[in-house]
Amino acid sequence: MKQLRLFIPILFAALFTFSCAPKPTLEVPEPYKKGQQYFHEVCSNCHGSDAMGKHTQAPRLIDEEYIVDNFSDADISETVLNGTGKMPPQRKNVSPEKITEIIKYLRYSQTAAGLEAEDSEDDKTEEVLTP
Repeated sequence: MKQLRLFIPILFAALFTFSCAPKPTLEVPEPYKKGQQYFHEVCSNCHGSDAMGKHTQAPRLIDEEYIVDNFSDADISETVLNGTGKMPPQRKNVSPEKITEIIKYLRYSQTAAGLEAEDSEDDKTEEVLTP
């Protein structure tokens, strides 16, 4: 019986720890902190801490495939709002401001990881207009 009393609190502590969103490991400059916060509220459970995917089935967003030349800011906005085959829509979880900040954070993180668009003019985050 004593073993059961010890096991239950340990089980709940483990479940709580693993059910929380991953904590960011990348320290970002002040202009990107809001986006990082929103990313962790909405996206990090699936895309992993710092958008690196890690142990999830969702793709890592710090990848050549998702730089601005290959996946525009409008594409990100569309995907977040409406989802994809595997990703559920996040329309109820984000505002246009949050999406814009998340995109700024992702673009900063891509650049910090050495992934950049071929034309430096394209590096600038587009203003995302959402319905």
